[in-house]
Amino acid sequence: MPSVAAIQSEGDLEVVLLHETHSVLAEIIGPELYSVGGTPPEQSILFHTRSSFNLFLILVVEFFAEGPRSASINHKFQNWSLFKGLRWFCERYPDEAKAAGLQEAVSSLESWVAKDVHFQFWCPDVNTDVSFSLKNEQLMSFGANTAKHHLFRLSDLLGKLESLCVNAGYSFTAQQFPAVLASMIEEVRSRLEYHSSYLVELLGNVFFALNKLIKARFDQNPTNCVKEMTVPAGVTSDVFRDLYGSVMVFKRHDDSRIRDYTPVATRYLKMRY
Repeated sequence: MPSVAAIQSEGDLEVVLLHETHSVLAEIIGPELYSVGGTPPEQSILFHTRSSFNLFLILVVEFFAEGPRSASINHKFQNWSLFKGLRWFCERYPDEAKAAGLQEAVSSLESWVAKDVHFQFWCPDVNTDVSFSLKNEQLMSFGANTAKHHLFRLSDLLGKLESLCVNAGYSFTAQQFPAVLASMIEEVRSRLEYHSSYLVELLGNVFFALNKLIKARFDQNPTNCVKEMTVPAGVTSDVFRDLYGSVMVFKRHDDSRIRDYTPVATRYLKMRY
């Protein structure tokens, strides 16, 4: 028998998506990790510490990471990420998503994440200038996973690096790849620091639109009583009804809470690195 907290319908999925996405974006967008300098449209961010930058990378990658068998809908297990869920939500509620600006914000973020970039770095240990193509999503994955894992936990990442190198025509030995990875990560972190202001802008725009959508739903039926709320169709238990109530009551920030920490990045930080 499935747990009452297990996602078993699209209604359950919608509730969890709204709750968790708003929560994660609230952790990313705010004064705890960085400060915003300059005036629009020439702004940039500065992370408080190296640890703040590491936490930012980890939170961002968790936003895109798929959870295996994270929902069972129509008796079929599915893998979901918060970002994948937002795309699904925009397709499920196109008018609502468009009115809040969520559709445009998600599309802009998706375009940046999926973009292929030329990546190049020097590895002195193998006396080689290494270059290949990878997506911004891969760039973030390398940065976040090396921020939170030591070498013994990086076998999967080393395998991905090996594939990139082999496809680009390099033939490093197994003993050389840790050194290649170390040199690569120096360049990865440099690039991600460069891209971070624009990435925060894109994420902040998603956060603002999602918050706007939630406030609009609340305004249609302004009540703090869960029993009086119109919950998404197909919700399977009181666990999800109460969670939806939590979204409607507690996930409605003032616009300034989000806008003050969403930079309008200077055009120089929106270019290719």
